[in-house]
Amino acid sequence: MQQTEKDTGRAGTGPAAAGRADAVVRRFALQCLDRMESSETGILENRDTEALHDYRVALRRSRTLLGQLKGLFPEREVRRWLDRLGRLGELTGPLRDCHVMLADLPLYHSVLPESLRPALAPLQVYLEREAASAHRIVADRLRHKDYRRAIESWRRFLERPAPKRPSAPNARAAAGEVCGRRIWKLYRRMLREGAVLGPDSPQEAFHALRKQGKKLRYLLEFSASLRDDGKLRDLITHLKKLQDVLGEFQDTAVQRARLLHLAETLKQDGQPLETLLAMGVLVGYMEGRQSRCRRAFGEGFAAFAGKPSRRRFRKLFGPGHGEGDRDQRGV
Repeated sequence: MQQTEKDTGRAGTGPAAAGRADAVVRRFALQCLDRMESSETGILENRDTEALHDYRVALRRSRTLLGQLKGLFPEREVRRWLDRLGRLGELTGPLRDCHVMLADLPLYHSVLPESLRPALAPLQVYLEREAASAHRIVADRLRHKDYRRAIESWRRFLERPAPKRPSAPNARAAAGEVCGRRIWKLYRRMLREGAVLGPDSPQEAFHALRKQGKKLRYLLEFSASLRDDGKLRDLITHLKKLQDVLGEFQDTAVQRARLLHLAETLKQDGQPLETLLAMGVLVGYMEGRQSRCRRAFGEGFAAFAGKPSRRRFRKLFGPGHGEGDRDQRGV
């Protein structure tokens, strides 16, 4: 990222952190857009699932910055682009889900008794057919002139020079301060929501915390890109470990639901009983993984919410430290 702004002298911040927020976010989002466009060929050729992953991560980073860092751009434009980018995320979701299940087929086989492993063949055929259909939908969209126009319009928005007299209230604020305020709020929110979760908490509550964690991680990584001191590495590491548990929990929940749905579909297609029995075993395995994730959550959250982590967040982003907000309540 080009660094043209002068450093303000705050400890632990680099030149980009002192730059005006709207300009810095535009530059970062342009990098994300470049990553999205560089992934398009791999998605279209369907040769590498990592291309779709990279595309979706770059897309989510852009949406997080646009949606979480308030007051940088006119609200009407923010809503319009959040909607457009959100629809791209929804479009690619089904293909991503197929990729996950197909990648887990070796695991499925290892879970089953050897006598039932051949019975999964109809499931593999169905998933491959479903993935091909989902890929056609995504590829058709990426090739459509409306998509190209939307991407070109997004690039023009991001390349637009920062206005001298912006109407958005935080446009000219320092990028590090705007991001820091939001990090502090998200962190405290995750502490509150995570503290009440237990082994019997509903799946939706874990999923909600996972979504908050994604936003926090992207903001921490954005903040790290503005700094020159490496002080966020440990915080990001603890958050990633917690996200791994929450991500596995959500993936198993999605796969369990899809397996139940696919079992009903395959039953209606007249597939043999052994296939349905095998899928029943897999559903039970997914439930067991969910239970293990629930138990593992406590350990992961303890590291994320423990005193050392809280002190680091407060020192870097809390009230009175330049990048924190004005809320004087503790975490």
